[in-house]
This record gives sequence, structure tokens and C-alpha cells, in this order.
Amino acid sequence: MTRHPTSEEMPISMVAYAIRKARLANEMVISVVVPLLPPLRRGIAEDIGRRLDGNHFISEAFLRDLTALIDFLAREIAHGTQCAWVADEHDVSGGHDVMHRDDRALALSKASIDLVYLHNAIADVLDFEKAERIAGAVIRE
Repeated sequence: MTRHPTSEEMPISMVAYAIRKARLANEMVISVVVPLLPPLRRGIAEDIGRRLDGNHFISEAFLRDLTALIDFLAREIAHGTQCAWVADEHDVSGGHDVMHRDDRALALSKASIDLVYLHNAIADVLDFEKAERIAGAVIRE
């Protein structure tokens, strides 16, 4: 039987999850994202990597910077992605889309998944903290 965290344990559990995601995202940033970006475009990824090494990545400011990196990677991935329509040989009006990514775009897309998971984990912690503050204020009134 699964034991669910108590209300006191919930924030710790959420932060622990965010730390796990930060560890994975940091590995992706260092080993995949930074080497695949042109030297003049590595700044934000290197900054994210440095900040993930510390303990101050659960903040609104970091979340904004992480969002900017994810958006930047989405544009880089789009540059290496080609979409085509393949006709169905058995149905004259049928077919399907085919997407092909070059090696760089494929690696960046896999790395960006970890960054999105980290983004969601941090947003969950911040939202939980905000909800606690608001609920506390409502109860005190």
C-alpha cells in the first residue's frame, strides 16, 4: 500500500523531487546543451548550469531564466527539424506527417525534456508555497 506524504512532509517531498530533476537537468545542460550550442550562444545555458550547482534555483527569477532557455532551445530544435507529408499508397486521399530531426536537434530535444520537467517541479514548489501563504492569510482573517 502506498503511503502518501502528510501536509508537513509535502513541501519536503516536492523540493526533493525538484532537486532530483535539477541534478538530471544539470547533467544535460553540461554534457549536451552547452557543447551543441555555438560559443556565442552558450551564455544562458552556462549560467543555468552554474546556478543548478548551487542551492538557489527554486525562485521565480530562475524559473524565468529557465523558461528563456527552454524557448531558445525550442527555436534551435525547430531549425534542425523537417516535416513532410507521406502519401498513403493504398488511399489516394490519405497519408501522414513525418518529422525528421538532425542529430543536433534530436539531442537538444531530449535535453529540453529534462529542462521542462525541472521547470514544472520548480513551478509546483513555488505554487505550493504561494498557496500556503494565501491560505494562511485567509484563515487568519
